[in-house]
Amino acid sequence: MIKAFRERFAGFFHRDNHPPLITENSSLLEIAVEYPHAFDFLERKYGIKVDVTDKPLSLKEFCEKFGLPPAQILFADIQTSLRTRIVQEVPATQAYALMHQRADLKVLDVREDWEIKICRLPGSQVLRPLLLDEVLTEWPKNTPLLLYCHHGIRSLDAATFLADRGFTNVYTLKGGIEAWSLEVDPTVPRYENAWC
Repeated sequence: MIKAFRERFAGFFHRDNHPPLITENSSLLEIAVEYPHAFDFLERKYGIKVDVTDKPLSLKEFCEKFGLPPAQILFADIQTSLRTRIVQEVPATQAYALMHQRADLKVLDVREDWEIKICRLPGSQVLRPLLLDEVLTEWPKNTPLLLYCHHGIRSLDAATFLADRGFTNVYTLKGGIEAWSLEVDPTVPRYENAWC
């Protein structure tokens, strides 16, 4: 199902709004443009305050200079630190509270069409390519977003995708609509044949 999500939105992973490819030869400055938290992360985790002489260094050179893990591992660590800071998995009861307390919350459904025909959360919008384009190009980056799928895996993938593009207020429904049926509203039909 994660593969299906990626294929469904494949066009958005290769458009101008996708960050440029980061390699071990990318400079720290290039990385910081796309991942503004990178310098804070390096100081917090490794105690390294990046100065003006470090910024032109390639990621590989920087890792060698300070004896850090290989560049690919360090970059994955930078990405992961952003994701875990921004994307918040919330239980169904907390998601229910968010939906009733925050009028500005946007609820996005990332499931397949056949699943959507079975059930949906109230007020949710299906994240199809046209809406995704609008989200990426027009919505403020601090828009509160709650994403859900069947069990919470695809929504976490989609939330990470949005967090990587600068969204700072992203939630996922932990356990997906299945958890919603079990913990919040038993009238929402449960279904099989989608394990994520």
